[in-house]
Amino acid sequence: MSRFRFAMLAVGLTAAALLAGCGGNGSPAPKQNGTNPPPPPLSARYITGTVVSSVSGRGVDGVVVRLGDSAFAAVTKNGGKFEINVGSADTVLPYYFQVDTSGAGAAFPVTSLVTYNNGQTYFPDHVDMPVAVLNGESDSLGTITVVEITDTSNPPEVPYPSHDTVILGRVVRESDGAGVANVRIDFGWTPVKITRTGAKGFFAVNLGRDQAVLSLFPQDTWPPKFKIDTSGAGLSTTLPVELSGQQYAQDSIVVPTAVLSMETNSLGTIKVLNGSGGGGGGGEEPPPPPPVP
Repeated sequence: MSRFRFAMLAVGLTAAALLAGCGGNGSPAPKQNGTNPPPPPLSARYITGTVVSSVSGRGVDGVVVRLGDSAFAAVTKNGGKFEINVGSADTVLPYYFQVDTSGAGAAFPVTSLVTYNNGQTYFPDHVDMPVAVLNGESDSLGTITVVEITDTSNPPEVPYPSHDTVILGRVVRESDGAGVANVRIDFGWTPVKITRTGAKGFFAVNLGRDQAVLSLFPQDTWPPKFKIDTSGAGLSTTLPVELSGQQYAQDSIVVPTAVLSMETNSLGTIKVLNGSGGGGGGGEEPPPPPPVP
């Protein structure tokens, strides 16, 4: 190597060392002596989505989207987009959300139905929360369509929403209140509707549309019951469960009256009793259930 090339290489290495000492951008590099501040915590979980007009399909700003009756809410902006900061990723979300168009202008009446989830219609104060969002498997509510009134359109009627009846609920362990994943739920008789709980124990059972739901509850099987199967979660199927303060066997859980009378579509929380696997009298303890994220 010539002296000239060697000299240029030395200059380049010296410059690189100086840049490294400055952090590469002219500022001093952080010291690696254990005195640096800890890294910032992981960001909070944000539930996102978009509200659009039924007429134009464009985003609608000024709409408040609230998660149930909680304090978690956000106002749409920048083309109907919103993001709701729900804090910790372990936060248990409500079973429904609300859409308030009162701040979006007179063209968006607050009493109109909203369209959501494959074209189904809902009252704006009670829209089903997707089970994937409840289980933390998704952070997106997707697209919510609100009715827009124009000079050439009449105010919409507000009939009772006609849509699939989706029953929501959650299975948890008695020991720590944690959701239990991979629990099978059988609902109805003809035919049986089957689903499984997700990562945090939430589930949704689609019973079908309107009159189709009636066939699931024949009069000769009153009161209607449903069943769960915890074997897929590593728990014994002989463990009793508790719902609305009453204890049942896993294969004979009474459907709450409020659900039958359509006052709510939430079964609420089904608690697996002695779910820690440690409450037996004598003998070897069974293995604990698998961890739930």
